[in-house]
Amino acid sequence: KIQKKEFVKKIKETFSGIGLLVITHYNGLKTSETDELRLKLREVGGAFQVTKNSLMQLALKENKNKELKALFTGPVAIMYSKDEVSAAKIAVNFFKEHDKLIVLGGLIGDKFLEQKDVLKIASLPSLDEIRAKLVTLIQTPAKNIAFALSWDNARLLKLCQMRCTQAWLQKAP
Repeated sequence: KIQKKEFVKKIKETFSGIGLLVITHYNGLKTSETDELRLKLREVGGAFQVTKNSLMQLALKENKNKELKALFTGPVAIMYSKDEVSAAKIAVNFFKEHDKLIVLGGLIGDKFLEQKDVLKIASLPSLDEIRAKLVTLIQTPAKNIAFALSWDNARLLKLCQMRCTQAWLQKAP
Protein backbone atom coordinates (compact mmCIF):
# COMPACT_ATOMS: atom_id res chain seq x y z
CA LYS A 1 0.00 0.00 0.00
CA ILE A 2 2.89 2.36 0.73
CA GLN A 3 4.38 1.58 -2.69
CA LYS A 4 1.07 2.39 -4.35
CA LYS A 5 0.88 5.76 -2.58
CA GLU A 6 4.46 6.53 -3.60
CA PHE A 7 3.71 5.60 -7.21
CA VAL A 8 0.63 7.84 -7.28
CA LYS A 9 2.62 10.71 -5.75
CA LYS A 10 5.44 10.22 -8.27
CA ILE A 11 3.03 10.15 -11.22
CA LYS A 12 1.33 13.34 -10.05
CA GLU A 13 4.73 15.07 -9.78
CA THR A 14 5.64 13.81 -13.24
CA PHE A 15 2.39 15.12 -14.72
CA SER A 16 3.05 18.59 -13.32
CA GLY A 17 6.41 18.84 -15.10
CA ILE A 18 5.54 17.61 -18.59
CA GLY A 19 4.30 19.32 -21.73
CA LEU A 20 2.45 16.39 -23.29
CA LEU A 21 1.15 13.04 -22.09
CA VAL A 22 0.27 10.41 -24.70
CA ILE A 23 -1.75 7.37 -23.68
CA THR A 24 -1.20 4.22 -25.73
CA HIS A 25 -2.07 0.53 -25.98
CA TYR A 26 1.13 -1.46 -26.30
CA ASN A 27 -0.28 -4.99 -26.64
CA GLY A 28 2.03 -7.18 -28.74
CA LEU A 29 5.16 -5.02 -28.54
CA LYS A 30 8.33 -6.97 -27.93
CA THR A 31 10.70 -6.00 -25.14
CA SER A 32 13.28 -4.87 -27.68
CA GLU A 33 10.68 -2.58 -29.27
CA THR A 34 9.68 -1.01 -25.96
CA ASP A 35 13.38 -0.50 -25.17
CA GLU A 36 13.81 1.23 -28.53
CA LEU A 37 10.83 3.46 -27.76
CA ARG A 38 12.18 4.31 -24.30
CA LEU A 39 15.54 5.25 -25.81
CA LYS A 40 13.96 7.56 -28.40
CA LEU A 41 11.94 9.31 -25.69
CA ARG A 42 14.93 9.66 -23.35
CA GLU A 43 16.79 11.47 -26.14
CA VAL A 44 14.16 14.24 -26.02
CA GLY A 45 13.81 14.27 -22.24
CA GLY A 46 10.73 12.05 -22.11
CA ALA A 47 9.79 8.56 -20.99
CA PHE A 48 7.69 5.51 -21.81
CA GLN A 49 6.08 3.75 -18.86
CA VAL A 50 3.77 0.77 -18.65
CA THR A 51 1.10 1.61 -16.11
CA LYS A 52 -1.27 -0.17 -13.83
CA ASN A 53 -4.74 1.09 -14.63
CA SER A 54 -6.06 1.11 -11.06
CA LEU A 55 -3.11 3.22 -9.91
CA MET A 56 -3.55 5.61 -12.82
CA GLN A 57 -7.22 5.99 -11.85
CA LEU A 58 -6.04 6.98 -8.36
CA ALA A 59 -3.49 9.43 -9.77
CA LEU A 60 -6.16 10.99 -11.99
CA LYS A 61 -8.79 11.09 -9.23
CA GLU A 62 -8.63 14.91 -9.07
CA ASN A 63 -8.88 15.22 -12.85
CA LYS A 64 -12.53 15.67 -13.75
CA ASN A 65 -12.13 14.49 -17.35
CA LYS A 66 -14.06 11.23 -17.75
CA GLU A 67 -12.80 10.62 -21.30
CA LEU A 68 -9.20 10.56 -20.04
CA LYS A 69 -10.00 8.12 -17.25
CA ALA A 70 -11.87 5.89 -19.70
CA LEU A 71 -8.67 5.34 -21.71
CA PHE A 72 -7.06 3.40 -18.87
CA THR A 73 -8.38 -0.04 -19.71
CA GLY A 74 -6.39 -2.93 -21.12
CA PRO A 75 -2.62 -2.90 -21.67
CA VAL A 76 -1.93 0.84 -21.27
CA ALA A 77 1.37 2.68 -21.33
CA ILE A 78 2.02 6.39 -21.08
CA MET A 79 4.54 8.43 -23.02
CA TYR A 80 5.48 11.93 -22.07
CA SER A 81 7.88 14.69 -22.98
CA LYS A 82 8.76 18.08 -21.56
CA ASP A 83 7.75 19.86 -24.76
CA GLU A 84 4.33 19.67 -26.38
CA VAL A 85 5.36 17.90 -29.60
CA SER A 86 8.10 15.28 -29.12
CA ALA A 87 6.09 12.50 -27.46
CA ALA A 88 3.37 12.75 -30.11
CA LYS A 89 5.90 12.70 -32.97
CA ILE A 90 7.73 9.69 -31.54
CA ALA A 91 4.47 7.80 -30.86
CA VAL A 92 3.12 8.39 -34.37
CA ASN A 93 6.44 7.59 -36.09
CA PHE A 94 6.81 4.46 -33.96
CA PHE A 95 3.25 3.40 -34.88
CA LYS A 96 4.17 3.67 -38.57
CA GLU A 97 7.04 1.22 -38.01
CA HIS A 98 5.34 -1.05 -35.45
CA ASP A 99 1.58 -1.21 -35.84
CA LYS A 100 1.14 -2.74 -32.39
CA LEU A 101 1.48 0.60 -30.57
CA ILE A 102 -1.87 2.39 -30.70
CA VAL A 103 -2.30 6.02 -29.68
CA LEU A 104 -5.49 6.41 -27.65
CA GLY A 105 -5.36 10.05 -26.64
CA GLY A 106 -3.42 12.47 -24.52
CA LEU A 107 -3.26 15.39 -22.18
CA ILE A 108 -1.71 18.86 -22.36
CA GLY A 109 -2.02 20.61 -19.03
CA ASP A 110 -5.63 19.91 -18.06
CA LYS A 111 -6.88 19.67 -21.65
CA PHE A 112 -7.86 16.22 -22.88
CA LEU A 113 -6.71 15.29 -26.39
CA GLU A 114 -8.47 12.77 -28.56
CA GLN A 115 -6.47 10.49 -30.84
CA LYS A 116 -6.94 12.85 -33.81
CA ASP A 117 -5.59 15.76 -31.74
CA VAL A 118 -2.42 13.84 -30.86
CA LEU A 119 -1.96 13.00 -34.55
CA LYS A 120 -2.31 16.70 -35.46
CA ILE A 121 0.24 17.67 -32.83
CA ALA A 122 2.65 15.08 -34.24
CA SER A 123 2.53 16.83 -37.61
CA LEU A 124 3.64 20.16 -36.11
CA PRO A 125 7.28 21.19 -36.41
CA SER A 126 9.34 20.98 -33.24
CA LEU A 127 10.50 24.10 -31.43
CA ASP A 128 14.03 23.63 -32.79
CA GLU A 129 12.68 23.36 -36.36
CA ILE A 130 10.69 26.57 -35.89
CA ARG A 131 13.75 28.36 -34.52
CA ALA A 132 15.85 27.20 -37.49
CA LYS A 133 13.25 28.47 -39.97
CA LEU A 134 13.03 31.80 -38.16
CA VAL A 135 16.80 32.26 -38.19
CA THR A 136 16.87 31.43 -41.91
CA LEU A 137 14.13 33.97 -42.62
CA ILE A 138 16.00 36.64 -40.69
CA GLN A 139 19.38 35.87 -42.28
CA THR A 140 18.26 35.68 -45.92
CA PRO A 141 17.64 39.42 -46.51
CA ALA A 142 20.89 40.29 -44.75
CA LYS A 143 22.82 37.85 -46.99
CA ASN A 144 21.25 39.36 -50.12
CA ILE A 145 22.16 42.90 -49.06
CA ALA A 146 25.71 41.85 -48.20
CA PHE A 147 26.03 40.11 -51.57
CA ALA A 148 24.77 43.18 -53.44
CA LEU A 149 27.08 45.49 -51.50
CA SER A 150 30.07 43.30 -52.35
CA TRP A 151 29.60 44.10 -56.05
CA ASP A 152 31.61 46.90 -57.53
CA ASN A 153 29.73 50.06 -58.50
CA ALA A 154 29.91 49.43 -62.25
CA ARG A 155 28.19 46.02 -62.01
CA LEU A 156 25.54 47.41 -59.67
CA LEU A 157 24.86 50.34 -62.03
CA LYS A 158 24.61 47.96 -65.00
CA LEU A 159 22.06 45.79 -63.14
CA CYS A 160 19.93 48.83 -62.28
CA GLN A 161 20.02 50.00 -65.92
CA MET A 162 18.95 46.55 -67.13
CA ARG A 163 16.00 46.50 -64.70
CA CYS A 164 14.91 50.00 -65.74
CA THR A 165 15.12 49.04 -69.42
CA GLN A 166 13.04 45.90 -68.79
CA ALA A 167 10.40 47.91 -66.94
CA TRP A 168 10.31 50.55 -69.72
CA LEU A 169 9.97 47.86 -72.43
CA GLN A 170 7.08 46.23 -70.60
CA LYS A 171 5.21 49.57 -70.46
CA ALA A 172 5.82 50.34 -74.13
CA PRO A 173 2.93 49.41 -76.50
